Amino acid sequence: MLRRIIVVLPIFFFSCTSNYTVYEKKGFAKVSNNNKIISTFPKGTLLRITNVKTKDSVVLSTSGKSKKSGSRIITLPIAVFEELNLKKNLPFIHLQTLRKNKIFIAKKAKTFDEEKKVSKKVALETIGVSSLKEKKIMNDKIYLIFGPFYYESFAKQIYKVLNKKIDKSLIFKDYKVKNYTISIGPLNNLKEYDKIYLKLGKIGLIGFDIKVQ
Repeated sequence: MLRRIIVVLPIFFFSCTSNYTVYEKKGFAKVSNNNKIISTFPKGTLLRITNVKTKDSVVLSTSGKSKKSGSRIITLPIAVFEELNLKKNLPFIHLQTLRKNKIFIAKKAKTFDEEKKVSKKVALETIGVSSLKEKKIMNDKIYLIFGPFYYESFAKQIYKVLNKKIDKSLIFKDYKVKNYTISIGPLNNLKEYDKIYLKLGKIGLIGFDIKVQ
């Protein structure tokens, strides 16, 4: 029987200041059907969302918490997609949780609600043009990165498990002394990513980094 391996590598940062990151992760966003901001964090969690490619960012507060995690790390209104210049077919983001005083949160949430009313109108007017542009320039590929690992033995164990579940033509090794990395890719779109994510989730290997290039 294949042994289940759990690899979860969240990154934590702490500071003595009033505004600091406690969790961060790269992943893909999803367009909200009800104009709400939904994540695996509790309602009211303050987040900074950054477009990895353009570096555009916005700070906002979550509307609610999803019951389970999946291949998308957050659901965002179309207005946020437009504000961050995110491609709807490859919305690659960097998510950070923040801590701030209550006055800042209330002020920021109010500001975002006001911006959302304007942005939503603009988004509806430009969505057709944006979709055409994205189809023409979409050449980026998705890569999932495990590591780097300090010990080769651990990298070999991960590689062995992946070989039993993932198409071998998609798995690559980059072994250097005390720096052992395994990657999966290229994946051409989010549909292919979702299939791989589902397989990795079943064996507990969801602690990977993501690169889009």
